Amino acid sequence: MKYILDTGMGTELQERGINVPDWKQSIWSADALIHDPQSVREIHLANIEAGSNVIITNNYYVTPNILKRENLESDFSSLVQRSIDLANDAKSGRDGVIIAGSFPPIETSFRPDLTPENNQITDFYNDLLEIMKGQVDIIICETMSSIREGKIACEIALKEFDEVWLSWTTRGVDGSTLISGEPLEDAIMVGNEIGAKCQLLNCTATDLVTDHLETMKKANAFGAYANSHALKEPDEIEDLGEGVDADINHYHNCVKLSPEEYAKQAKIWFDEGAYVIGGCCQTGPEHIRAFVEIIS
Repeated sequence: MKYILDTGMGTELQERGINVPDWKQSIWSADALIHDPQSVREIHLANIEAGSNVIITNNYYVTPNILKRENLESDFSSLVQRSIDLANDAKSGRDGVIIAGSFPPIETSFRPDLTPENNQITDFYNDLLEIMKGQVDIIICETMSSIREGKIACEIALKEFDEVWLSWTTRGVDGSTLISGEPLEDAIMVGNEIGAKCQLLNCTATDLVTDHLETMKKANAFGAYANSHALKEPDEIEDLGEGVDADINHYHNCVKLSPEEYAKQAKIWFDEGAYVIGGCCQTGPEHIRAFVEIIS
């Protein structure tokens, strides 16, 4: 393993008692860039001190489509820049730490049905690339719910960056398909073809990452940053029906894991040769600390 990624920004802000508006209706963790940037910097720093050597810029919900919800679309460039500045400030003077610029979905997480036409996606990622080039070390295209959006994001990032990571997300109790319904294995093959340095799973149940390691190992290099949850036992799973919004609760059908329980799962990924490991929703610096301890 080469890299230890940081952990979920939005849920860690919530854990610290900071207001984080709804992710489906508002601007989620981007709100802290406006109202509490110091906390963003402190969380970056806490992850570094726990053992992370890669921190992701906090622009996950800084897209014109999302910012429009609060009439803030004109602040797109300045908020992306603020996320870069905060990450670099936290990194300052710490050798061996790199900054990963976030290429997020253009629309609401887990809703590939809302993804606009290719030209709008292309314009968005090109604009993001212009801001980030020369200011971050690598790019991570994260929480990609469809092959179409993940492919466009990664190809654009590769125009300026040699190291681009492409992270997919799956949904439901099986985890073998993206939210779009496309097989995870097909997504991995596309990522290999376009030249992604590493492909990851993120924002999915921890045990689903473990279940699909053989698929992930087909990538040029693989990694994961999961949610700190595992699926309930099969006889406790509730059928939520069909439809993109059937899973009303992000953590439905899951039980929360302690940092130590999360670290035990992550150790399995480590033993299987993961290139990078971190955490997503409801993980924090304590999860990184537990993971570092278990592999030391």
